[in-house]
Amino acid sequence: MKVFVTGASGFLGKRLVHRLKRAGHEVGANGRSVESRKALTQDGVTHVVDGSLENIDAWADRLAGFDVLVHAAAPIEMWGPWPRFEAQIVDATAKLIDAASRHGVKRFIYISSESVWQDVDPLVGIDETRPPAAQPNSFYGRAKKLAEQAVFGYGGPIERIVLRPTFIWGPDSPACAAILQQAGNGGFVWIDGGRAPFEAVHVDNVAEAILLAVDHGRSGEAYAVTDGRDYTVRGFFSAMFERAGLPVPRLSLPGWLLRPAAALMEKLWRICGIASKPPLTRFELAFVSQPRRYRIDKIRRDLGYRPLA
Repeated sequence: MKVFVTGASGFLGKRLVHRLKRAGHEVGANGRSVESRKALTQDGVTHVVDGSLENIDAWADRLAGFDVLVHAAAPIEMWGPWPRFEAQIVDATAKLIDAASRHGVKRFIYISSESVWQDVDPLVGIDETRPPAAQPNSFYGRAKKLAEQAVFGYGGPIERIVLRPTFIWGPDSPACAAILQQAGNGGFVWIDGGRAPFEAVHVDNVAEAILLAVDHGRSGEAYAVTDGRDYTVRGFFSAMFERAGLPVPRLSLPGWLLRPAAALMEKLWRICGIASKPPLTRFELAFVSQPRRYRIDKIRRDLGYRPLA
């Protein structure tokens, strides 16, 4: 098949391109700069398009002839003004699925996020029958939720599948690198002892889920993607710190004290128009304290998913 990938130069995208090529698929991707397009060619992308998600109309015709589009591009920042998230996630996704459908692409796979579920409630034992949160705890989660609605609500004939990976980890992960830097600087603390159940998914498992979704899965469905392991916050990150040769942090603070503080900081930063991220946000706090354990029976059944890494 011919598969077009957005975000192909990113952490997940690079792994996905490699897996698609190895499986015998022909891969296309877009790049906004000469350097990124050169890197895509070196990574084995056969059809490299000059363009970004900000000018989709200018290169949409290049999607003609592709069977599947995997939309894996998204900003990695979790803080910023809402219009930026709306433009880069919601509007771009809506334009992209329309462009793909108009140019004959048969299937659209959207890489969403567990953040659509995250508010203040524990998320233990849930599956895809649970609707997204009414008010996700971040603009990122809100934008991903609205982008999903744009995908599922699109009226064209294109098949639509949404994948919701949890925290994506693995070698060269920018998120893992940031956490290790924080721990190395003494800035990482446990919340409530780090006892909360935690979900994560290795980048190779996400790539595997996408590869399966190219051929399998039911249109109009969303699928949670995890490692299928019983991680806890403390167990997962302690292992990460030890592998990196860092001491495991000892300090723990109570969540009941920090949650209102994070909400207040966010409110003050927005009222005052401060562009920088607050010292603490609700999303960051929930990341290391909100109990999360998702059932992945659906992706196992429909896609034949079996975690590899």
